[in-house]
Amino acid sequence: MLSVRRLMAATISNSLALKHGSSLCSSSNSLSISKLNCTPSLLASRTFRDTRRFSIAASSFANENREYVIVGGGNAAGYAAKTFVENGFADGKLCIVTKEAYAPYERPALTKGYLFPLDKKPARLPGFHTCVGSGGERQTPEWYHEKGIEMIYEDPVTNIDVDKHTLQTQSGKSLKYGSLIIATGCTATRFPEKIGGNLPGVHYIRDVADADSLIESLKNAKKVVVVGGGYIGMEVAAAAVGWNLDTTVIFPEHHLLQRLFTPSLARKYEELYEQNGVKFVKGGMIKNLEAGSDGRVAAVKLENGSTIEADAIVIGIGAKPAIGPFEKVGLDTTVGGIQVDGLFRTKVPGIFAIGDVAAFPLKMYDRVARVEHVDHARKSAQHCVSALLTARTSPTYDYLPYFYSRVFEYEGSPRKVWWQFFGDNVGETVEVGNFDPKIATFWIDSGRLKGVLVESGSPEEFQLLPKLAKAQPFVDKAKLQSASSVEEALEVAHKSLQAGATV
Repeated sequence: MLSVRRLMAATISNSLALKHGSSLCSSSNSLSISKLNCTPSLLASRTFRDTRRFSIAASSFANENREYVIVGGGNAAGYAAKTFVENGFADGKLCIVTKEAYAPYERPALTKGYLFPLDKKPARLPGFHTCVGSGGERQTPEWYHEKGIEMIYEDPVTNIDVDKHTLQTQSGKSLKYGSLIIATGCTATRFPEKIGGNLPGVHYIRDVADADSLIESLKNAKKVVVVGGGYIGMEVAAAAVGWNLDTTVIFPEHHLLQRLFTPSLARKYEELYEQNGVKFVKGGMIKNLEAGSDGRVAAVKLENGSTIEADAIVIGIGAKPAIGPFEKVGLDTTVGGIQVDGLFRTKVPGIFAIGDVAAFPLKMYDRVARVEHVDHARKSAQHCVSALLTARTSPTYDYLPYFYSRVFEYEGSPRKVWWQFFGDNVGETVEVGNFDPKIATFWIDSGRLKGVLVESGSPEEFQLLPKLAKAQPFVDKAKLQSASSVEEALEVAHKSLQAGATV
């Protein structure tokens, strides 16, 4: 009787998922409605017919023919599971397959609290399983069991047959799906082996195993080199300071976090790091990593001929979407990743992609984007699953870009740092404040406030930022420039927001 009920539920659910899980229109560049080769009315009225039926017995498959399958074990997978549970579609219907040995967790912890020195209360599992990062319930392995969600650990998917709705895993398992959600995230960009990228003591951080390996190196290291001046570089360098290590950061750009920070703002952060003993090599081009007599990495050699000694090296030079076997689902050639529409539907009926791996229409800026951030991972998962389960075709995803970082937050740190940014960093900038105790930067384009960053803001100030970035009010640049404090500048922006609401 149980197998009959499962088969009936799968048949009904699959028909619904296939009807609403397809990309109904195609475009060579973007899935934004404005660029589609069909009209919004057709999007709402057309249906997709699929007459395929599963005739293979459920017992032939490792996941007992679960209707919904999620591939991936990061934030997006965890929040997707949460949304399935909230909608009553998890128990006996959902399977998650991941290459990791752990239930989905809040990945940002790996370069923040996880790297704190051992005497400063570092983060550890199960403390940061999803969804504690957003104030939700901690989804431990027991949680998935209690909710009737099947978990397949340490078994990455190696192949997909889109015609047969079947996945193959590394261990040889066959998994059947009615609806498939790809949440594979990204992999770290690595140095080539020929220049020392795989030497013992060279680290990349994407999962718990990576972080554990780095911690073992930090325990015995005296000199650490961090390659990259972005989020990973800044966060790892701050953690290394907590271990009282000789720390050098090397990057090819002219200042830290060049894709977001202005030169002036970056200089404030660089000064803070330098006060904590961190050294910077800007414009540094690496020739190769050198090994010592024991075979472990011992130094970084730069193109200019100079050498920097290191017991441990952390490479943080970016990431690339973990496409794996899913290329046939349809890739975006501009931003990378799997091409999806505003409901995270790929071009293949019944297949969705969320989080870092998804190239989606960034509606408010009318462009396709791929966002590598926990906030998007959470929200894209919730939006995708809600749309899938309710069979709705609107509203489409309307994401507001959000980035943040938290560094030097361990016990004993003289100053804990937390900044938040919302919006788009385009146009002219106005900087207010001297960084001690706080600073704000406003981006203004054609008179409108496009983006805003605040360091060390109050909860009320941080709550104002997304409202400003989303509304994009006209703002008086001269008034912002004449503001004597961050608080005064934010009040100017707030009044502009209120004025715009009354027009």
